[in-house]
Amino acid sequence: MQPRIAFRTHYQIDEPAYLELLIKLCTSPVQSTYREVVAQRLSKEIKKRGAKLNEDAAAYAVDLGKDLRLLTDNHTWTETGHLINLVAHIGPDELEHELTLSLPEKLLHFRVFLEGDGAAIVFLARRLIQDRSVIGSALTWNALAKEMFISVFSEYLAMTNNTADRVELRREIQRIKAKDYRGNSGEHKMLVHLQTLYRLGLVIRPEPSGSRTYQLPETQSGARCALLTIAEEVRDAAGLERVLVDHKWIEVAAKVFQIEARGWTNALDLASLVVPYYQSVMATGAPLCPISTLLEAVQIDLLSHNSQLLVWSEAVQALEKLQKQHPKDVRFHVDRRGQPAFVKISDEFVASCSEHRVEP
Repeated sequence: MQPRIAFRTHYQIDEPAYLELLIKLCTSPVQSTYREVVAQRLSKEIKKRGAKLNEDAAAYAVDLGKDLRLLTDNHTWTETGHLINLVAHIGPDELEHELTLSLPEKLLHFRVFLEGDGAAIVFLARRLIQDRSVIGSALTWNALAKEMFISVFSEYLAMTNNTADRVELRREIQRIKAKDYRGNSGEHKMLVHLQTLYRLGLVIRPEPSGSRTYQLPETQSGARCALLTIAEEVRDAAGLERVLVDHKWIEVAAKVFQIEARGWTNALDLASLVVPYYQSVMATGAPLCPISTLLEAVQIDLLSHNSQLLVWSEAVQALEKLQKQHPKDVRFHVDRRGQPAFVKISDEFVASCSEHRVEP
């Protein structure tokens, strides 16, 4: 079992918005690319927006994209990479404007980082609840990074029965215990996790362009600490796996971002919601559209724009009902396990839904 934590990171690659540039402007859904080429493209895009990023640092962003399951080993998009393309918006503005996330983008990155880096999020939530702040220094970063990785790997060791995974986890734990992080190593390891929490609005940074200090925000009367919600809803590595396997991330997100959401009751209108996203995915040249991409895009859309919570089971049931009603127009394709994972919708059905689109 692979721990859900981004390991190969760089202190300059600390902004979740960099992943949007990486997917939308520097990689392809269908064409494989060398790591060095992608890094070069990202470096140029950052420089266009008035900031600096050398190609060596940009290569770490490519690695982060793979760690977060946005890119395949050939640097083409995964299902989650397609989700980034659907939800994220990139304008012509300078970089600082791009770094600020809209609510749909916050939900998007919460989903992305919970899957690929959720163990780090839970660890830091518990630590910030305990200490209320993390004050950056070489000593702090190095000690905190060592503690975080040992804690996360130990939790996964305790919950896995796979012999190969247990051997690898024990090896990593012993390696980290035997050799302290030194110099800037801890800073490289820690900033992406903390800065992401800051961009999501879950922690505050008193000096946004200065000292790397991250604090638990003061909650107003009646408000609830978002990190406390994460700590209670997810709790640990085992809880994280349950949330993700059961597709419960959207329910957790609604609580974390304190969105007073009502249940979605327009199941019969699912077609009008998924078709625009389907068209966008197919326009990239993808041969089939991932079902998870479609449904998660709709979940984010409904929660961020209409405060409607569409849970996964209801979304799947609605899509299955749509397929049964239109078996010639809506076709499922299975993955290697024989489970429906992709969908193909006829052009005629797409045109019909586009003409009668119903707003949620």
